[in-house]
Amino acid sequence: MTRTEEILRDRHQGAYSMARARRCDPSTSHVAADRATNFAGSHAERILAALKEHGPASADKLQALTGLTIVQIDRRTIELQRAGLIEVVIAGGQPLTAGGCRVWRVNS
Repeated sequence: MTRTEEILRDRHQGAYSMARARRCDPSTSHVAADRATNFAGSHAERILAALKEHGPASADKLQALTGLTIVQIDRRTIELQRAGLIEVVIAGGQPLTAGGCRVWRVNS
């Protein structure tokens, strides 16, 4: 387990390892959910590294920086936010957006 995975697990008591498929989902969804657990940590690490190196970024920008899809980024940013590792940039009391996507930064 990577350090990012440990932090995610410890900070949000299971949100990181939450069920990615429902009991009533077909078996193919459960197989996909098992696979997602295997690479979620590396996705989170790539997002964190990009935010640390390049500063605040939207999902569009993170897609270009990490090679991940918007869906992958959206799933991991929520997990990272719940773990307290990243946050949405607030400007003028409102969440900052770029191209319709929230702008994220590493929690200070």
